[in-house]
Amino acid sequence: MKVFFPATIAITLFALVGLVQVNAAAIPYRRNLQVLSSRGDNSDSVSSQSNGTSSSTFNLPSDGLKTKNGVPFGFLPDVSAQTTMAEINKAVGMSPASTYGWYAQITGSSWDGSQLLSQKQDIIDSKAVLIPAVMPTVNMSAIDSNVASQVASVLKQFTDEGVEVWLRFAHEVNYYITSGTYHGDVDSYQTAWVNIAAAVKDNSKIKMFWCPNWADASSLAEWFPKDSSTVDIVGMDAYPKSQQTFDQVYGSFYTAFAEKYNKPFAIGETGPGIGDDTLKEYWLKQIAEVDVQKYPLYIAGCWFEYYKGYDFRIIMSQSSSIVTETKTEFLS
Repeated sequence: MKVFFPATIAITLFALVGLVQVNAAAIPYRRNLQVLSSRGDNSDSVSSQSNGTSSSTFNLPSDGLKTKNGVPFGFLPDVSAQTTMAEINKAVGMSPASTYGWYAQITGSSWDGSQLLSQKQDIIDSKAVLIPAVMPTVNMSAIDSNVASQVASVLKQFTDEGVEVWLRFAHEVNYYITSGTYHGDVDSYQTAWVNIAAAVKDNSKIKMFWCPNWADASSLAEWFPKDSSTVDIVGMDAYPKSQQTFDQVYGSFYTAFAEKYNKPFAIGETGPGIGDDTLKEYWLKQIAEVDVQKYPLYIAGCWFEYYKGYDFRIIMSQSSSIVTETKTEFLS
């Protein structure tokens, strides 16, 4: 799948992404972040209605859109259609999106963040958490401290305006390196991750979001950052091509990374793996109604609201019946 950006850069996007007691003190977080799994009141935290996970450190909007199970939810607006989040929010007609996904590429030794900055006002106005997928299309070895500091500087332009940022650096790395979109290997990726994490570590409004492509959890272990304290959130991009449950798609990943390392779990992007209206509504239902008692670290989701090859969208330019069905999966 290809997405064309204002800078005329084409990228290939490929389909991807236990009842346990969580010991919040078991593993320290970068910048001493903490996940609270208790279900008691916490007036300073953002807490999904049915979801036990709550934490003031992730700054999800308290009045933002949530799925039926109380998990904050949002969208990646379609760049080729020049869709804004303001337009999506108007079409939903409920609470505004909680998350805002966008793509940008690092193509050389300098990065001005123009693809992100082109959406700056819409992002600020949305009051959603920004989840930028910053994609290094240069060799991973080129992501040195200088490039990393440029990334940090661009993202600071958002955080200075009060925007919370969850940085999906080199998302879907396990796929994109094999497809040729990214260049390098596990070691150069690990070094690039360290450089980016070091550059943003002093900005409390930027969280590092590790987000590979859907694959067997055991095959992803080598891609997980060696220093787990540099990871604030884990997630996996997944686009099921048939009717599968949340457990079948995310369960093993959640166990291997969210539970093992005591990290919040979020869906960086998802949608149907084929053009099928029935499948996309089925899959939304799986996400919106999964039992969050079983996934207490699940904190947010983001839908790929694109037409690209086929129609992933569940809101924009959809029939009234699809929009109505979609809205039944959101809290009013």
